Amino acid sequence: MDSILYDLEFAKSDQRLANVFPKAQETFYTGFVNSIGADGVILNTFDDTGQADGAVYIQFDAIDNVEYDSPDLDNMMETIQIAEADHLITITDQIPEFDQTSDLIKQVVEAAFNSREFLVLTRSDLQNYQEGTVAAVRENDFEMTLVDKFNLMHRVDATIKYTEAEIVEFSGRELAVESAMWPKIAAQDPESRLTITDESSFYKVLKTAEKKQTLITINDETKSSNFFVGTVNSVNEEEVLCNLVDMAGQFGGYSLIRMDTIASITLTSDYLQVINAFVQYQKEHQTFVQPVLNEERLFDATDDLFLAIIKQAETFSRVLSITLITGAREMGYITELGEETFRFHVIDPDLYVDQTGVEVTIEDVDELSFDFLNAVLLENHLRDKGIL
Repeated sequence: MDSILYDLEFAKSDQRLANVFPKAQETFYTGFVNSIGADGVILNTFDDTGQADGAVYIQFDAIDNVEYDSPDLDNMMETIQIAEADHLITITDQIPEFDQTSDLIKQVVEAAFNSREFLVLTRSDLQNYQEGTVAAVRENDFEMTLVDKFNLMHRVDATIKYTEAEIVEFSGRELAVESAMWPKIAAQDPESRLTITDESSFYKVLKTAEKKQTLITINDETKSSNFFVGTVNSVNEEEVLCNLVDMAGQFGGYSLIRMDTIASITLTSDYLQVINAFVQYQKEHQTFVQPVLNEERLFDATDDLFLAIIKQAETFSRVLSITLITGAREMGYITELGEETFRFHVIDPDLYVDQTGVEVTIEDVDELSFDFLNAVLLENHLRDKGIL
């Protein structure tokens, strides 16, 4: 505990970017130390694109390790600087001031109660996170109204002790939109789920979705970790290209998917209703598209879209993400395109580039994503380094 506190205090006094690793979970948080109290620490956090993205409270007893000097943090600082240089839309103005002489968790909860802001709460005694608003604040505990974006009928009132609130995320990009739009979402009637699983009808369903430009989900978001939300840009009998939308309702790049890999298509659901509201918010506030992205690209469905996108990626040295038939998913760039294969140079999370590359068969690529924020920022970074 003493070493953790020392590392946090040093990171704060020296204004170091830090990684804080909670116990018993894979997720870690990157940011600058905002406040250190008697009960825990608050970080002003950044996401993996380098955008400032709210803050997190972490109880001291929930912290496994802290680092403030590593290659990962050096790379992250460069990513943050690139994001700042590109004037990305960020969320920073909703983080309140904190009194370090008092318990921080109570201040976080009270601020959320007063502003009716959404929180995401993680507890070691529960497998999943909890999400919702603070309904009441008391001396030793507080009440939350918990919601489920995948099931709008599921609302639970829970009493939580301050000591149970081990990790609390607040004032982030998605949470800001959720806080603003939830009263409207809650007033709507929940949508009946309509999911298509008949493969023979996929093309017709996607063609109709293309014409109507309605949001859809490809693969069931309640069952699959690999699902896509967006509108259909172009579709033929073999493949579909979508304009994606991320969890905060912003444009998330493009994804090209082989038709024979699709398990289901959802046309209406509670989650789509939520994301539609988020998209509406972003468009009304002119924040739907980040400055470095282009959501107006059009594609010709008569082309072999996989080959066309791969050719374009090789010609212009574009960074993209590919998912193979094996399920492996990697980010990188393409060289040596032949009739049936290409060479793929993987870029790992530490920004190490495989200069040799591996040979990939075009037919083994089930899905590829491109022109999304991570890819564009990484591409700009590699160009600055002279690698691309």
